[in-house]
Amino acid sequence: MPEESLRRGSMWMISGQAVAMAAQVVYFVLIGRALGSREYGAFVGVAALVAALSMFSTLGMEMILVRNISRDRASFSTTWGHALVISSIGFLLLLAAAMLYAHFALRPELQPLVPWIALADGFLGKLVQLAARAFQGAGRFAWTARLMALIYVGRAVTAALLWAWARTHSIHATALVWAKVYWLATFFVAVFALALATLRLGGPRFVRIRRIDLTEGLSFSCSSSSISIYNDIDKTFLVTLGQTWAAGIYSAAYRVVDAASAPIYGVYAAAAPRFFREGATGVRPARAFARTTLSRTLPYSIGAAVLLFLGAPILPVLFGPSFRASVEALRWLSLLPVLRALHYAWGTTITASASQWNRTATQFGAAALNLSLNFLLIPRWSWRGAAVASLLTDGALALASLFVVKRLLRRESSTAQEPVVSAVEF
Repeated sequence: MPEESLRRGSMWMISGQAVAMAAQVVYFVLIGRALGSREYGAFVGVAALVAALSMFSTLGMEMILVRNISRDRASFSTTWGHALVISSIGFLLLLAAAMLYAHFALRPELQPLVPWIALADGFLGKLVQLAARAFQGAGRFAWTARLMALIYVGRAVTAALLWAWARTHSIHATALVWAKVYWLATFFVAVFALALATLRLGGPRFVRIRRIDLTEGLSFSCSSSSISIYNDIDKTFLVTLGQTWAAGIYSAAYRVVDAASAPIYGVYAAAAPRFFREGATGVRPARAFARTTLSRTLPYSIGAAVLLFLGAPILPVLFGPSFRASVEALRWLSLLPVLRALHYAWGTTITASASQWNRTATQFGAAALNLSLNFLLIPRWSWRGAAVASLLTDGALALASLFVVKRLLRRESSTAQEPVVSAVEF
């Protein structure tokens, strides 16, 4: 099958994100009403911990799949085999690390949630992600979009069943009850995704993994873990401090921002194979392509920020009266889509044209900044401190990414014995 154009691929990814966004809205509304803000906060806090740790469970093989397959379609079978083996071993290490943290840091009633969420997000969800990335690298964005949307559709259906059960019995379900059925939503999608990838792209081939793939995979893994830390670890921090209600209302607002940012991510996901091909010849072609892509995503992100600020009062109508404080939280976070559009563009330029460790360094810095700000601000200002930390972190990441792109361009120009470009504007 010929590779789809960027425009068609972007439309597939955006349409998939639209379906996923609609399913997420249904999921968030139903699970928020079934659990209430306090139990919802407990679940999200534990899920954020698992998410941060699970970024190491695949050792970055999802991005190695995209890179290798987009450059050489014949590399699929060996890279796919590596991804499956590493993910299986990584899940066991993830589970051990999460249980250890939970034993020492989480309250006893939260500890039983860990293995269920780890199974759903740290293993089954990762298998779906690997299959979706394999199709992305092969340029088959339709299946990438469908697989990623199916996860949220499955969760929405499962949440609907839990909500109906809770309403029938006139009770609020607990976070533990939800965790025990949560994994089922992803199990069936994972089985389908693995079968589909095998039938459409080929079976895995198990050979010794190259050291360069391990090294680059580790850099992608560190990068993803850093992203998870500065995006979600504040929810775990709130839960660890016993502020489950604050974690619930803040998480609800944050998930709405994530849903609004999904089309931006969809564009860059569709553009990733093209970015890698442009970046193979140098930083300058990747930068030029990023400029074009940013011209499409930045206007949307500005409009999304305005709509989030103005539309915030609808949250308690959707989620229930226990989420009233989410209105203020969403207004605090409404600028995030703009900041994300900027650091996605510049960060993807770095990833595609230079060693991923360059981008990982900026994301490590963002994670360290976020952890420091959370430690200083959350104990005093609760979720408002978390919101300030998020805004400052994403803003700093955008500036750091732009700085690295400029430095790489100067180095490339110097190596080619060309005049140094001192200012690069996107």
